[in-house]
Amino acid sequence: MCGIGGILITGKGNIDLTLSLKKMLGAQMHRGPDAEGIWVSDDSLVGLCHNRLSIIDLSENANQPMFSNDKRFVVVFNGEIYNYQQLRGKLEREGSCFNSNSDTEVIIEAYRKWGEDMLQQLRGMFSFALYDIKQCSLFCARDRVGKKPFVYAEIDTGFVFASETPAILNVNGVGNDINQNAVASMLLHNIRHIPDPYTVYQGIKRLRAGHAIVVKDGKICREWRYWHPNEFKENISISRLREIIDESVELRMRADVPVGALLSGGIDSTSIVNLMQQYSEKPINTYAFGRDCDDEDIARARIVAKKLATNHKEYFFEPVRQFEVFNKIIKTYGEPIMLLPLIHAYELSEAIRDDGIKVVMNGNGADELFYGYTGHLRTARITKIMKLFGWARYVLPETKNNILSVLLEKPGKRKATMYRRLAEQCWPGIIKTDIIESIVNLASDEMEYWGDILPNKDFIDESNYISLFVENTHSVTIAGDLPAMMASVEMRSPFLDQEIINAAMNIHYSRKVKGPSDGSQLKWVLRKAVHDLVPSEVLNAPKRGFGMGVQEKDIFLNDWRKYTDDIFHDYPSMGLFDSCKIKEMWSNAAKHNNVSWSLVAKLFSIGLWYREVLN
Repeated sequence: MCGIGGILITGKGNIDLTLSLKKMLGAQMHRGPDAEGIWVSDDSLVGLCHNRLSIIDLSENANQPMFSNDKRFVVVFNGEIYNYQQLRGKLEREGSCFNSNSDTEVIIEAYRKWGEDMLQQLRGMFSFALYDIKQCSLFCARDRVGKKPFVYAEIDTGFVFASETPAILNVNGVGNDINQNAVASMLLHNIRHIPDPYTVYQGIKRLRAGHAIVVKDGKICREWRYWHPNEFKENISISRLREIIDESVELRMRADVPVGALLSGGIDSTSIVNLMQQYSEKPINTYAFGRDCDDEDIARARIVAKKLATNHKEYFFEPVRQFEVFNKIIKTYGEPIMLLPLIHAYELSEAIRDDGIKVVMNGNGADELFYGYTGHLRTARITKIMKLFGWARYVLPETKNNILSVLLEKPGKRKATMYRRLAEQCWPGIIKTDIIESIVNLASDEMEYWGDILPNKDFIDESNYISLFVENTHSVTIAGDLPAMMASVEMRSPFLDQEIINAAMNIHYSRKVKGPSDGSQLKWVLRKAVHDLVPSEVLNAPKRGFGMGVQEKDIFLNDWRKYTDDIFHDYPSMGLFDSCKIKEMWSNAAKHNNVSWSLVAKLFSIGLWYREVLN
């Protein structure tokens, strides 16, 4: 687990390659404090850098940038390839030789043997850049669901990439003009971040999940999606699902350092911790976070920890410190993002690091894949209604009615249409009237991109697939990377294993969404698969999300009141916002009038980012 960076220049301009790479290393040191390395080509036109967090093969032989034996290829890699031992054996049988026991070297040899097709062989989380010295080309890729970040910029003098946005801004020629369309898209409904492939800056982008690029002469010459969701072919059995979950956890126990776990006391984290205990000779260290000692998350986690006999620790919300942590998250990420559980995850990651543990597992992704939110009950009902309306799109005229326009839209485009209708409701209340018509709804465009490739036609599947890649990235993949890496800890998410994703997509939604409105029987098929791993009082308990004891409304009106008053008193326009309308919104919120607290929270994040990062 690491931080990566690199620069390819065309020969013009005034980029000091070595100095710029050193600045990148400094900006991302938290991602890998154990070692760092820089490589610059003989012609001084290409440079790569790497911050290392040592997890697999702790020796210097595994340091990066790493070369192939023939010195033709050099790579910087962030992540873990969980099937690297199997791939290594296969490559050795085909004649490959290895100088380390690392998964990084497996990536180099896999590319040398199989070329770009090697991506189909990798099982894990990754972003990497591999430079072919002979062909003067850079091959970059990101894992299937984007668990590891990859940001880049094409500038007049070449191509720049890194793991985090602030590292790229250290390079001459990379601009910081605000992408107003991206900021506006962050404000819509459930989105709490700038959706990929965009960033808050016009000149910086993210490589989409499951995508790869080739760069030559300082420019992207090819980009493609190497991963496609499987078509619905078979209804995966409960026993088969359990086998895949067991395997996923076992693979993620591979490390040359201790492995701990976040424990919220829910089904997902509980089942993972139970399996970890089975694959470990020592009790697992588990960590829980809550508002106070009576928080429901804390109470449930305590029950589980006692029954599983883990080494358990609890941590609680401290308003002043938590604001400082949130500020740090904004600065490290370099962009606005609004998700309080990021704070909780960072607090726990710091404690984990201080305990001498470098790897921790979480339950991220299970709710998205197996439909664990109470809102899925409503989405399932809507899905059934949409089936009845399927014929109507061929005979009824187009409409802008909020509900009908979504119901009558083609499969793959329905959620995008819903977000277009939501924009029409949201933006006039906060964006300057004279520019609303010029704002592009990037979120809807991106949802349509992903919706077009989804084979399952049921709306609930479309909605959740798009959530995984666009809408809920903040709580799935960003939450599994950013807070932990800020504390120099690697976070692993067994439920985001590609085999579990494939299995989940081959389970009909009727086997996931069942039960009463309290959500106590959501994720039905997953509950059945792990029922023996979870205490009954947890297995059948109502749905709770990680950190639910700390609510935005409460902290903005109480714990963080002075910070929110300060941000909204003189809200920055950025050429986008109607500051008077936003100030009035906060005034209404402070008087306990009816407002969208989600929108207030996101505007707070944007205002804080503008003050602390851009100014």
